[in-house]
Amino acid sequence: MIPLVVVENVKRWPFHLEGVEVISAKSYLIDPRYTDLKRAAVYNLCRSYGYQTVGYYVSLLAAARGTR
Repeated sequence: MIPLVVVENVKRWPFHLEGVEVISAKSYLIDPRYTDLKRAAVYNLCRSYGYQTVGYYVSLLAAARGTR
């Protein structure tokens, strides 16, 4: 399983976690390499999950892709 930590701004993420890929929410939403990851665990750490926010769409898309 591939753990993905999705944040709004990667430059503001102060931690380095071994074996974890930290990506921006924009990359997760538009980058085609994340569309076919069925064995991924997505941890959405965006600031807001309210309707029509980036965090909302990350969670929505992760559920639609069938990721954990």
